[in-house]
Amino acid sequence: MRSKILFTFFTLLTASVAVAQSKFQVDTKATRVVWTGKKLTGQHQGGVGVSSGSVLWGPSGLMGAEVVMDMTSISTTDMDPEYGTRLANDLKSTNFFNAAKYKTASFKATSVTPIPNAEAGKPNYNVTGDLTIKGTTKPVTFAVLAWKDKKGIRAAGTMAFDRTLYDITYRSGRFFDALGDKMIEDMVEITFDLSAK
Repeated sequence: MRSKILFTFFTLLTASVAVAQSKFQVDTKATRVVWTGKKLTGQHQGGVGVSSGSVLWGPSGLMGAEVVMDMTSISTTDMDPEYGTRLANDLKSTNFFNAAKYKTASFKATSVTPIPNAEAGKPNYNVTGDLTIKGTTKPVTFAVLAWKDKKGIRAAGTMAFDRTLYDITYRSGRFFDALGDKMIEDMVEITFDLSAK
């Protein structure tokens, strides 16, 4: 009898937790992801499309997220079309992300922690998760501003990662000498504005 009561209790507890959490699907058309790569003589920016994803929201707010990016969609936004296309194609090549073989990259949150006394309009969560690029998965941590409104969930922030950890060493000063002004910085920034419904 006692075991039956315990089983019923845990069943109800599990059910209540499931009800308390809501999963929202990422709106791939409304979501924006912008990359920024830097070098000694400046920087370049562009976009990458999101093919799928979801956000988990609970009574305390953001609880989890998962996003899949389409690496074949990499584009540039700060150059004229001719040079922009060249750079985008280079980023898709084996020099960088090898998009022909690794068509997607992904992020999956493993820990979400509210930031105490976060100011309005400032990041209110610290998120840690697994970033997978070119088949390699490494942990990253970054701050996020997330909120819920009538339309669904919004989340915005900037994540930085070391490209060399994903076997992207092209023109890296840590792997090649005498690059001069052709050296490309190892850290890449990903700024996102995510919408989920």
